[in-house]
Amino acid sequence: MRFRFIILSCLFLVAAGCSADDPTRHNTYIPLTSMEVTGAYGSMADQTVNQYKVIGDFSGKFSRDITTEVSWIIENDTIVSVSIATGSEGLVTALAPGETSVTAMYGDFTGSAPVVVTDAFLTGIEITPGDAQLQSGIIREYEADGTFSDDSIQDITSLATWDSSDPDVATIDNSGLVKTSATGTTTITATWQGIEAATSLSVIGSSLTEITISPEEGSIAQGTTAQFEAQATYSDGTTEDITDMVDWESSDTAVALIYDDGLATGIAPGEIEISAAFVTDGDTLSATAALTITDAVIDSIILTPENSTIAVGASQQFGATGIFSDNSEQDITDLVNWFTSNNSVGTISNSFANKGLFISIASGAVTIEATFGGVSGETLLTVE
Repeated sequence: MRFRFIILSCLFLVAAGCSADDPTRHNTYIPLTSMEVTGAYGSMADQTVNQYKVIGDFSGKFSRDITTEVSWIIENDTIVSVSIATGSEGLVTALAPGETSVTAMYGDFTGSAPVVVTDAFLTGIEITPGDAQLQSGIIREYEADGTFSDDSIQDITSLATWDSSDPDVATIDNSGLVKTSATGTTTITATWQGIEAATSLSVIGSSLTEITISPEEGSIAQGTTAQFEAQATYSDGTTEDITDMVDWESSDTAVALIYDDGLATGIAPGEIEISAAFVTDGDTLSATAALTITDAVIDSIILTPENSTIAVGASQQFGATGIFSDNSEQDITDLVNWFTSNNSVGTISNSFANKGLFISIASGAVTIEATFGGVSGETLLTVE
């Protein structure tokens, strides 16, 4: 399994009391020097939502998500509103078509991002997963993606009204969370703005026999993270990804933290045990994995593809691989800051939903650069 690296949220903060229960506590030792505000989508349809995220850079030593810690200002609150409610901080809701901006404030620093609301209307809904078969006594998240009249696609899971045709078999709440109960078949529907989509769910009676964690062991540098996944095996031999359903725990939070999505963050060099526990029908099954945190630092960055050529109007997804001082190689595409030498030829995204995506505008040659931890990498791109 590939490890995914990010800059440590709490590096150098152990003495300040950063813990698994409060992983985003203010850093009192390394000062903030800049911040970046990005949205999940470049534009949003009227009456939809767009999650904005704020990443703070602390003196070039590390970056972390400070979305929950900033104050928010909307330039024109007749076009959009922004949530400050716990759990949905930075969630922008479109109120009317138009253009405005959202600004985040953290101490003396501010960062802004444009907000574009279109008049596109919903034309279709797709539910994920599609027709499915699940075991009884488990929980599964369903998602709804809306397709709009301008061909854009947005997540409308939280906007849709969800329903199960047979709640004795399975129930679903308006966040898209399904809970299976008894064997049988039910139809799951999602409805929004007069459009409905449906998918079939069959619930079978097989029992959970084992859960496993992958990778079983790993090694990451201090200040980076590794993604762990949990898998359930049932009595009929079927398997299921339950990464977001288990309770994750680190044996030593001074060495590493682990979050609800299985993302482990290295705090200090050392060795720990990562555990996952899953409860179904009153029984609890667990599994463990080993994680070593090293003091390796990044030495170089390699970008792919190298020296590529695309047509005007086309896009190119770039990737970044970090080479560390212990000779380990990791994908850091989502962690680097991306730059292009000529914005008139094309732009490259630093939005957390599309990191490294270059969209061409006109013919020409540009240098694509990615920076991380004071190290940079470059490659050439020709648009013709």
